Amino acid sequence: MKLSWKREILALALLVAMAAIAIHYYSVLPARIPDHFNPQGKPDEWTGKIDFFLLWGAYLVVPYVLLTFFPFLDPLKNKVGNRLKILLLVRDLLLVTFAVLFVVNIVMTAESRFGVNWLGLAIGVFLIIYGNYLPRIPQNWSVGMKTRWTLSSEIVWKRTQILGGWLTATLGMIFVVFTVLRLSISIPVLLGIPVAVIIEVYSYITYKKVSRANVAKT
Repeated sequence: MKLSWKREILALALLVAMAAIAIHYYSVLPARIPDHFNPQGKPDEWTGKIDFFLLWGAYLVVPYVLLTFFPFLDPLKNKVGNRLKILLLVRDLLLVTFAVLFVVNIVMTAESRFGVNWLGLAIGVFLIIYGNYLPRIPQNWSVGMKTRWTLSSEIVWKRTQILGGWLTATLGMIFVVFTVLRLSISIPVLLGIPVAVIIEVYSYITYKKVSRANVAKT
């Protein structure tokens, strides 16, 4: 497992581009910037300009640092091997999602034009793509459906990622539908709870089945 700095050029360029956009728009934006929107895409909560840029800076930089370097400290790094590119692809997907939301937010604020709830749309698209990649993610502590049972068994990990992939992609489609219909995304957000419970229970049941099968073989 080796990090290619050539592979990092695009991700680093994205971070630099976001910093350039922040510098460009800082003097243009008002003192208070919307940081939450209703189902119609209209702002209903506001924050200070400095807090806004610090928060979005953290949204972009922290995931990059953690998801780029933590796999090398991962207790299961030997499982990752040459599939590190899958973890980095998920990281890039997350960065692009945050970057789109960041740019849309400041452009809409600068032009005082608000409409589509971009948060719900971005979350939906991210979950759809992420769900499709979940079955390909190797066992690790950084990315994926991590429970005490998936991290204890590679078989349980693989089966849980498949189920988690279907559920995640489906939840993403629900986010997109609710956003397009201009419905509150609070319902898809709440649906994340039963999805998490299903994954937890499924991984436990699968672990027990695999354990019993191993005992029967011995």
